Amino acid sequence: MKFLISNDDGIHAPGLLALYHALSTVGEVMVVAPDTEQSGCASALNISQPLYTHELASGFIAVNGSPADCVYLALHQLYCDVSFDCVITGINSGANLGQDVLFSGTFGAALTAQLFGIPAIATSLVGSAIKGNGQDKTSHYQMAAAEIVKLLTETPLLEEIKHLPYHVLNVNIPHVNSAADIKGRKITRLGHSQLARPVHHVVDPRGRDAYWLSLRKCENASVSNPNTAIAQPTVAAQVINDNQCLSNDTDIQAVAAGYISLSPVRLHHTPTTTLNRLSALVL
Repeated sequence: MKFLISNDDGIHAPGLLALYHALSTVGEVMVVAPDTEQSGCASALNISQPLYTHELASGFIAVNGSPADCVYLALHQLYCDVSFDCVITGINSGANLGQDVLFSGTFGAALTAQLFGIPAIATSLVGSAIKGNGQDKTSHYQMAAAEIVKLLTETPLLEEIKHLPYHVLNVNIPHVNSAADIKGRKITRLGHSQLARPVHHVVDPRGRDAYWLSLRKCENASVSNPNTAIAQPTVAAQVINDNQCLSNDTDIQAVAAGYISLSPVRLHHTPTTTLNRLSALVL
């Protein structure tokens, strides 16, 4: 098997290295990733400035661009003669759950691959502790990478997603101490959580207003606190509630219970029922 991997945490991120070593045991792996952290850039492409590459001693290729840039460049220039079995992005440092996939560079890079017909999987490791330093962090990424290899080699998952055009599989490994603590795997839908504080306003040392955007969720997303959360618009809230009535198997719930979450996400977001409803309007 041949794999292309990238990420949004940068070419030197431990999650990328762990994924590379794990996948190298079952196939040939090419690495093209941003030269700096690019978290939150979704599927942005740099089309108004040139991209430059730098090959590291490891053979990894660093690009001065976004994760989507890396995949785009790899598929159409750097490795245009390679037929990849799958593009796998990550392992992201922290969760990519629910609505976060809309902003995730990890997911955006995988989405870019699927636009060109390449099976794509976005992978993330849940938990804030793995952002720290030390051997403990490394072992968590190695555990997550091993679980990803198991998905590819011990299940028919890869073969199945080859027959799902315009789908990205969004995988989240739960925050556990070891693989033995993982309860299993669940096919899930994307959940939705309220944001605790979308924007943090600060004043910098020169007296200027500055703003940090945040995706931090409420501690208890099921209880709306007007002092800490942004209330959902009425229509959006109704859609979310309707979806929750259909199924409670969200990615958020699965990883909280210790399961690996596998969420198939389709790129074309225009539902037929909505098209039919709006087409009936006299405009």
